[in-house]
Amino acid sequence: MKDDRIMTANGSIVGTVKVSSNAQDHPNFDNKKLHRYWADWEEDVVALCDQIKDKDWLFVYGIPRGGVTLATQISHRLGIPMVADAPGYWMLNWYHWRMRQNIELESKSKNILIVDSICDTGSTLDHIKKQLYSIANGDEMNYTFAVVDVDPSVIQKVDNYVNVKGPEWLVYPWEFGSQELKL
Repeated sequence: MKDDRIMTANGSIVGTVKVSSNAQDHPNFDNKKLHRYWADWEEDVVALCDQIKDKDWLFVYGIPRGGVTLATQISHRLGIPMVADAPGYWMLNWYHWRMRQNIELESKSKNILIVDSICDTGSTLDHIKKQLYSIANGDEMNYTFAVVDVDPSVIQKVDNYVNVKGPEWLVYPWEFGSQELKL
């Protein structure tokens, strides 16, 4: 990243920031970008909801950044509570955490849905799984991992997905305003 910005005497910041994102650095991508538009995204969310709608979910958690967008849409479509706290917070004091989140204390559901927009290398899901299983609180929970796009090399790491992605770098609708795309 190259930052050519300066602060003027009145506190205004002027100049440019160049963010480089070279897909060649990533083992599963080439330099081609595939722009996903909101209409495509909505269709994929509906398809994912169709796959998961019949399960009794305690709540849905979206891995930041793209997972939060997905979790919000799933929460609204299926009426599942959405939480934004990282998994470590759920586990430390399950009872009090559930009270603060307005999640039913006596729920029989043990199903937690964890979502992200993409699983390309699997490292994010590996990190989340490690965190979940290292801080188990005694409750036996069932974790389901769902994504919209998955790389074929890591398809076994997710339970539900909509698209098997190609070698393109996917640019999601909420990323359209990023500095990288303005260069």
